[in-house]
Amino acid sequence: MPTPEPKPAPENEPQDAAQDQDQSNAPEADASAEDMVISAAEFAALKREAAEWKERCARSQAEFDNVRKRLRKEADEAGTRGVVRFVKPILGELDNLGRALASANPESFALFAQGVSMIQTSLQSVLANAGIETIPCEGLFDPAVHEAIAEQDSDLPRGTIVQVHRAGYRLKEQLVRAAQVVVSKGAEKPAG
Repeated sequence: MPTPEPKPAPENEPQDAAQDQDQSNAPEADASAEDMVISAAEFAALKREAAEWKERCARSQAEFDNVRKRLRKEADEAGTRGVVRFVKPILGELDNLGRALASANPESFALFAQGVSMIQTSLQSVLANAGIETIPCEGLFDPAVHEAIAEQDSDLPRGTIVQVHRAGYRLKEQLVRAAQVVVSKGAEKPAG
């Protein structure tokens, strides 16, 4: 009589089935893990690429900042040029008022002189509110802001401003109009 083969115990069946299932899934898990693993060379290449993109982004941001600063500066300069174009015609009238005041006899034209003086003060206030400054004309001649129209004998040192013919003006750092001045020739040397 042949001996029957022993049947596995029912409690062992689930373990065996689980082991079989784990073994059948193991190649899949290994394959997906292999897909996720990259070589050191690939990692270094990806790291370099990320660094390049980061550098490009930083460069783009810097270029954007430079463009914004340049546009702001150009807008400021355009505004300054616009004010200069507005102010130049007014300056001639201001000069005329100054000459009228200088030539008026205050005793006979007291009211006239007072009215012209008020207009001059008002125009100067308009210019000051627009940011226009009068260029100082005391001391030594400065070719950057003064225009010498004559020299005059004087006890003052050579190059000293002795008379202002026409006021000069500037807006911020931009010269609107140079001041026309008379400068000293210096003290005459005694003949001897």
